[in-house]
Amino acid sequence: MPLSGRELDAARIRDPLLRQAYTHCAWLLRRSGHPPPPWRSSLPPAKRPHWDAMIAFCRCADDLTDDPGVGPGERLRRLDSFEQELRRSLDGHPFRDRRATRSRRSQALVCRAFAHFVREWRIPEDSIWEASRALRADMAVRDYDTVASLERHMHGVSGQPAIWLGALLEPVDDRARDAAIAWSYGMQTLDFVLDVEEDLRLDKLYLPLEELRQCGLVREDVEEAVAARRMSEPLRGLVGLQTDRARRYLAAAEQWEFLVRPRGRELVRRSLAQGRMMIDSIARTGNDLFALAGPNP
Repeated sequence: MPLSGRELDAARIRDPLLRQAYTHCAWLLRRSGHPPPPWRSSLPPAKRPHWDAMIAFCRCADDLTDDPGVGPGERLRRLDSFEQELRRSLDGHPFRDRRATRSRRSQALVCRAFAHFVREWRIPEDSIWEASRALRADMAVRDYDTVASLERHMHGVSGQPAIWLGALLEPVDDRARDAAIAWSYGMQTLDFVLDVEEDLRLDKLYLPLEELRQCGLVREDVEEAVAARRMSEPLRGLVGLQTDRARRYLAAAEQWEFLVRPRGRELVRRSLAQGRMMIDSIARTGNDLFALAGPNP
């Protein structure tokens, strides 16, 4: 759904340049090949522009580090440039390069809106840079040996944005932070399961190697299964371990609904329900990696 003037007015975003930046974030999310989940509509109108800025920023950073069309060095250079633009935006310096490419102008608009979101909701800048460090570290990693090492990665790339979302939902209890992080781990783990084929095209595997070994597998077994789009019983067992873990994460997040102000609770309810539905859908396929992913792209 496009960002409306009514939502910008409700959020008291009146500066024309900021309105342009927030509108651009909403446009980016609409045209994305991976549109955000439909929870936005459960937020009050005044919070929807801030949601757009947060999600657009995360998507932009993720796309820069995962672009299969460029090499690792160029991806790192682009991330550096994006971070520099964010620092300028956080310092209140407007983007003025009239010779910039369309891509760079787009990133500047995203950073402008996100910096405003950070100021409005008092997001700790340390949290932003922790997320960035996790993205950077992941660029040099092909896989994660243990659940603990994968959780450290998730704490940066999804746990920190969950903290930002938690601020937007207005926590009423200190326990809301841990619940938000647990929620993010659950949803991220399900993404790892559903995106195995896409991740392997980037030479990434986000299924812990210790759990592969537990199922009698090595990484090459998963790669061969994905190439042939053929499930085996050990691989079904591996998928089951992931969904069991996702279910535990989401169970740890159940109280989040009651740890935020009432106007934020519907988003939590919807997102937790979607996570549980995803787990049930995977189980109904017999833990088949390929049944929900559709035909080979």
